[in-house]
Amino acid sequence: MKSTRLPAHLEQARQEIEQIAREYGLDFFPIIYEVLDYRTLYETAAFGGFPTRYPHWRFGMEYDQLLKGHIWAGSTIYEMVINNNPSYAYLLEGNEDVTQKMVMAHVTGHVDFFKNNMWFAHTNRKMLDTMANHAARIQRIIDRIGYDQVEEFIDICLSLENLIDYHAPYIRRPEAVTPRPIVNDEEPPVVEGLPVEREYMRDYINPPEFLERQRRKLEEERARQRRFPENPQRDVLLFLMNFAPLESWQHTVLEIIRDEAYYFAPQGMTKILNEGWACLTGESLIITDRGLIPMRELVTQRRHARVSDGERAQTVYDWNVFTAYPTVTIHTRAGLTLSGSHNHRILLANGEWRRLDALQPGDQVRIAGGTELWATAPAILRRRPALKRVAALATATATALTPVYPARRHGYRHAPATVVDETLAAQLGAQCAARPDQRALAAICRSPRPQVVAFLRDFCASASQTNNAGMQLTCADQTQATTVQLLLLNLGVMARREGAILHLADAAALEHAFTTPAAPTAWADEVVAIEHGVADVYDISVTETHRYAAQGFINHNSYWHSTIMTQRVASAAEIVSFADLHSGVVATGGGRLNPYKLGLELLRDIEDRWNKGKFGKEYEECDDIRLKRSWDRQLGLGRQKIFEVRRLYNDVTFIDEFLTPEFVMEQKLFTFRYNRDTDLYEIASREFKEVKEKLLFRLTNFGQPVILVEDGNYGNRGELYLRHRHEGVDLKIDYARETMRNLFKIWTRPVHLETVIDEKRRLLSFDGRDFSERRLD
Repeated sequence: MKSTRLPAHLEQARQEIEQIAREYGLDFFPIIYEVLDYRTLYETAAFGGFPTRYPHWRFGMEYDQLLKGHIWAGSTIYEMVINNNPSYAYLLEGNEDVTQKMVMAHVTGHVDFFKNNMWFAHTNRKMLDTMANHAARIQRIIDRIGYDQVEEFIDICLSLENLIDYHAPYIRRPEAVTPRPIVNDEEPPVVEGLPVEREYMRDYINPPEFLERQRRKLEEERARQRRFPENPQRDVLLFLMNFAPLESWQHTVLEIIRDEAYYFAPQGMTKILNEGWACLTGESLIITDRGLIPMRELVTQRRHARVSDGERAQTVYDWNVFTAYPTVTIHTRAGLTLSGSHNHRILLANGEWRRLDALQPGDQVRIAGGTELWATAPAILRRRPALKRVAALATATATALTPVYPARRHGYRHAPATVVDETLAAQLGAQCAARPDQRALAAICRSPRPQVVAFLRDFCASASQTNNAGMQLTCADQTQATTVQLLLLNLGVMARREGAILHLADAAALEHAFTTPAAPTAWADEVVAIEHGVADVYDISVTETHRYAAQGFINHNSYWHSTIMTQRVASAAEIVSFADLHSGVVATGGGRLNPYKLGLELLRDIEDRWNKGKFGKEYEECDDIRLKRSWDRQLGLGRQKIFEVRRLYNDVTFIDEFLTPEFVMEQKLFTFRYNRDTDLYEIASREFKEVKEKLLFRLTNFGQPVILVEDGNYGNRGELYLRHRHEGVDLKIDYARETMRNLFKIWTRPVHLETVIDEKRRLLSFDGRDFSERRLD
């Protein structure tokens, strides 16, 4: 039999990761890792992470879906861990070592959470054995009763497994029992009144109103005897176990389904917390498929551009602007400059992501080049003065210009414009070497690669001097030098800037870059100066890796696995692979909520706030926005606070307590709605209150309806009466009907469900054959 134990080098990595995790303060159960081939891993995943489960077609269906997703869609299970003591975690055979290390770092965080979070305190820590026991018990029932009959009953139970009280393990509630037998009162109660010795005194001792009050009391008492439970019950499965006419084997199966539902419940209640953004100033130049353009233009025009993430192209899907925001500007030894919000993160040379306000002179940052992402269509040069100068050059060289006449607007034409081809680009290169021309340079930045190469070739020929140290380019001004430096970076050439002069170490490499497309390249550069200020900042969100290259830097918005991996575990050779893998895990696509991303960023926000003292009465009562943004009491309580959060909170209380307007703004959270006119989903609101309400509503009871047992003897006919706690969202009637149908199969008597439809109270009923509906208002 093939061994599933960790190979020696991964066992050594496991010991190192667990030691580092303990140094950070994590406290976790022993963890046993198994390395599985993809078929075995997906089979285990279909079983909910357990190697043995009871036989049922649902597990086969889930296995088939997982396997097809892996084969045809390329989906991969990175980590799977069981809440057990000891915990079991599974690694996919064939993954790169950096992936296996990331999974192990991530697992330590999960298991620490399992062990210390109060919402897991009541779970079965020997569930691996219990699951195997459940499988054996159901198999014995199948052997005795028959597979088809047991499978059909399991189908019914699984369709009802969410009808439990998720808070029952933590709250004492009245049990779903009745203290007195159900009575049958066909005849109305007889009220005799108080004893009377003399008949003429009867009306005085027992007046009609007294007798009526007594009769009502008797009716209420008999109603209490008829109605059970005495209090509405949220645990519908427990009520069915206590009072439904079940055979012994059915009771056993229902009990198993309910036990397993309660075991998995805390994982759903803490998904965001357990899984534990970034802005640049408007003039920052960003590499796109429309050229090297300012961030301000990309955001304000809401361009769905393709941008480089340092290695490959990604798509922009969201934009935002924040005014008067605290900024940090860094300058590097190579003359590169980046200005962004104080909380903006960039990639260091060692692979660690660090906020701009945490950088220090001497820090090494990673510079990205050779991305080779260029505009796909030629640029248009429109300004008359520039065209006049170019026309003079064209006349001298007998070159024809290609005029473009834009469409009419408001009854007249704009001035003629010219397409920037390679010939014109070369002429602009020679011109810009002599005098600054921002419009011409902007047109080159928006040009395809051949035009950019033609521009740079003539620019360098006109502005260069060659010496023993390489090539020196003397530019017209610093702005021109910065732009040329970034264009060279995109070709894979690193130049050092000093004011308006660029230094290139290898002139031959420059010619090679002109003729041969580059591969993605990275350099280390040293931070030499840092400045602070206030400015409007602009933000974009991109798909997949959630990072982008701007001003030559890799910009990204990326707790425990990233902290452990980037600071202590990943080697220099592994760090880029880890960054790519991690950024894919925390990426957020349009229209969906990534719990990894939300939990990670909110934990980071909590750590930062408690480190800086951004909490308490003094901070909350401060009405100076600039002061609040720069607030820093240097308390250093962040790590202590997130350990407290880990111990006490679930997703609902986590979001309710720590979600802030500033966080919603920074993370660009929004609510959306369906527009019937356009047949599209669109952003409804970015208001903090609405975003928080939607998040809490989605997380409360997992976004599922709350159903209560009101009466198990409705109408004194043994019928089941349920009530839907309406919270603004109507039930899906088709789902409700199928649930009622399956409840009838267990209760064997008519089932009624009180709900609200179109703001009117309704009673849905099913008698075993037909559904009916009537108004209750």
